[in-house]
Amino acid sequence: MRVWPLLLLVLLSGCRYTFLPLDPGRPLPPDRPFVVARLLPSGGEARAEVRVERLSRPGHLHLKWFREEGLVAEKALFLEGPGTYTASFPLAEGYHRLVGLWEGAPLFQLDLGTPALPDPDQVEDQGHR
Repeated sequence: MRVWPLLLLVLLSGCRYTFLPLDPGRPLPPDRPFVVARLLPSGGEARAEVRVERLSRPGHLHLKWFREEGLVAEKALFLEGPGTYTASFPLAEGYHRLVGLWEGAPLFQLDLGTPALPDPDQVEDQGHR
């Protein structure tokens, strides 16, 4: 007869939280910065505006500026804390892309212009027969 209460206790304990404390608290914020970035054409150059909302520690934000597939320029902004940072890049005809890297990992990508895509109506020999 004593087996039933013990068996019932074991079976019902699987329906409850089994970790302590029952409230684990708030999760830690991500270690990467929270930024809002914009890319604005201005005459013969493009101006990147980066607004830093949250920054866990100071560091360099590496900016890579591409035209079509080629790398045109690289710059680094030292981010000390929340605020607005700007950088300018040369602008020519065509498709441009700005990639922001924080500690080697991509943080954002901004595009300006239209990429040169192949014409879908033009049939190319793809080697399939």
